[in-house]
Amino acid sequence: MARKSPGIFVTKVVIYCLMGAMNYQQILNNLGGYEKSGKATDFASGLEHVKEVLASLGSPQDKYPIIHVVGSKGKGSAVRLIEQGLVEAGKRVGSYYSPHVYRVNERIRIDGEEISDTDLDRVTNEVPTDGLTYFEFLTVCAFKYFAQRGVDYAVIEAGLGGRLDATNVAREPAAVVLTNVELEHTDLLGGTVEEIEREKLGVLRGDAKLFRDAGSVLDHFGYDLPREPAPLPGRFEKREIFGRECVLDMAHTVGSARFLRTQLDREYPGKKFLFVMSFLEGKNSRAVIDALVRDGDRVMLVEMDDPRAMKFDEAEPMPTSWPEDFVPVICGSARLLTKFS
Repeated sequence: MARKSPGIFVTKVVIYCLMGAMNYQQILNNLGGYEKSGKATDFASGLEHVKEVLASLGSPQDKYPIIHVVGSKGKGSAVRLIEQGLVEAGKRVGSYYSPHVYRVNERIRIDGEEISDTDLDRVTNEVPTDGLTYFEFLTVCAFKYFAQRGVDYAVIEAGLGGRLDATNVAREPAAVVLTNVELEHTDLLGGTVEEIEREKLGVLRGDAKLFRDAGSVLDHFGYDLPREPAPLPGRFEKREIFGRECVLDMAHTVGSARFLRTQLDREYPGKKFLFVMSFLEGKNSRAVIDALVRDGDRVMLVEMDDPRAMKFDEAEPMPTSWPEDFVPVICGSARLLTKFS
């Protein structure tokens, strides 16, 4: 895919200054890319343009140690655990998550607190948009913001894969954490777990240490595990919807579905569940459903208004109420969760 020169942005900056700065939502609405379209052509040109843009901003990604978290599932929870342990040790920590559930501010945090609208407006107006995808642009904004805030560490969750992910632009990470790896995005990452793992470990270079769990990273750097894990949106989150308590969870792989089922059985022993589910293309929806559903449960497959959404012959409309005698569980895609915000 052809890229525009970041130098073109200088003219646009002048125009924005004359017209008044755009807010972050206006800027993000004008950006495309895989996260919005699901089109794999975004990856064809590699990371050179992202690195060029970062270089024009003073290479902020190389101004602090990066702990890079890659894997198929559990990345956000690993970032949260490491972030919290470092904060409790008195460190200033930048953290980057994807995707967000309810609002984009969730992705960029300092010491666990979401970036404010004011700071997000400012930093998005300081970063050139030309030729960057939605995810690339937000990644550059995060690196720049962390440098501005003088973080001691940045804990970065990779988006898709690793080797060609926009987060893989630092000179070298201080550490890499590989969470569990499953078959996912096989059209982009490879047809076997081994191929996908190699793609994700493309972030490992230099003297970076590789770890298989977040707790080992904290121990390596001389810090303790958090006293009590802090919650994240969309991770076994309980909310009242249509007058009933519901569970919202981003489970969309077989492993995460099994973990969710274990949590549900522990939290609601003997109960039946209504699973309201939607998936993006490329996900193993049948296997995820099989990992979740037991005799007596119900499944409601809904389709989202999204170019990446999986289509179902038996799709149902979005619910507006809940049947009696079932605990509602909304899962399968983070984008589905936003429909209930």
